[in-house]
Amino acid sequence: MLSWMCCIHVQVLFNYLIRDHDAKVFNPPSSVKPNAADQVVDFALGGFRRWDAVYFLHIAEHGYTYENTLAFFPLFPLIIRGVANSSLCLLQYCMSYASVLLLSAALVNIVFFVLSAMTLYELGRIILGSDALAYRAAQFYCINPASIFFSAAYSESCYVLLTFRGMLLLERGHWISSAIFFALSGAARSNGLVNIGFLLHRAIYDVVALLHVRAKNGISLSEFGLNICRISALLVLCVVPFAAFQYRAYTVYCNRFASYQDLPEHIRQYGIEMGYRMPYMGPSVWCSSSFPLSYSYIQSSHWNVGFLNYYEWKQIPNFLLATPMATLCVVMIVSYLWKHGSYCIYAGFIPRGDAEHVTEDEWDDGLPRTCFVYVVHTAFLLVFGILCMHVQVVITSSSYFIS
Repeated sequence: MLSWMCCIHVQVLFNYLIRDHDAKVFNPPSSVKPNAADQVVDFALGGFRRWDAVYFLHIAEHGYTYENTLAFFPLFPLIIRGVANSSLCLLQYCMSYASVLLLSAALVNIVFFVLSAMTLYELGRIILGSDALAYRAAQFYCINPASIFFSAAYSESCYVLLTFRGMLLLERGHWISSAIFFALSGAARSNGLVNIGFLLHRAIYDVVALLHVRAKNGISLSEFGLNICRISALLVLCVVPFAAFQYRAYTVYCNRFASYQDLPEHIRQYGIEMGYRMPYMGPSVWCSSSFPLSYSYIQSSHWNVGFLNYYEWKQIPNFLLATPMATLCVVMIVSYLWKHGSYCIYAGFIPRGDAEHVTEDEWDDGLPRTCFVYVVHTAFLLVFGILCMHVQVVITSSSYFIS
């Protein structure tokens, strides 16, 4: 409870500090004049409607009206819109729909954040082999500075809950349920595709274990083929939401017959003023690519995302802000490699043996080797975040590294 209250205090302070920070960035106008209830909501939660949150709330209210909004995935906007139109529908009679959506986003993220902390604790009990250590990890997860993004109208809480749940179900041997949660995480954020690695690693591990057990008695080709077909189907399932969203973007922004009448007038005028591409303007540049992916094109053209593209002198303060979390991750990775070097050489594809039963005494020397795939996950996200994305990702996504 104390940890949670600390988060609330930090978030309230953050609410006031950033209130006017993004006055010149993406901020579509509203066609409704705010009333007293809207002003109360804005005073209390206005700080949570900043930066990327503006995109998510705009998508929830109006859909993908501008091409640059395609960088933000649909699951979180769909959830907050669903809650706003169901549980909070009566509030629409006393305040604007935009305010109801903001309330919905705050409530949804609080619930998702609490559930994700509980899920992380259960996952820690399995991976770390200690209730005390699992509880401590969940505490650090709750009070880390980036927890502010779990209350703002960002998709972080949604994504982390789905990812942690997928990890937990996989550790418990529930392959199909795990794949479903990983697939949904890919509908919340693009890096949900990275979660395929957990399924793939566990599948290879099981195949290696099967080969080891059956080496003396011979291997059944039918059983081996069945395992391959099963994991292939689950991997395809994980990709389906991402592919479906890309296909939907293609049908909207590569459609020559789209009409501006589908957009509200104030949204259309704002798009014209800002120079945003809208559906009725004809096929976009990426539509003619041999492999038309809106996401990669928008990330590079609108946010300058790419290998070393963020390495500019003016970004030094952002690199300094990311240094503490990056350093913590590097120390953790190096210490794990130092202790479990031989295990890493085989990529974890050797019998775990007594690694399944971890005691707190083992923590005197670092992480247990059961954490191999999670260490690799952290290393990949860290390297990719520093080299190919905006370094702020290391800050806002610190919860992924902590996991």
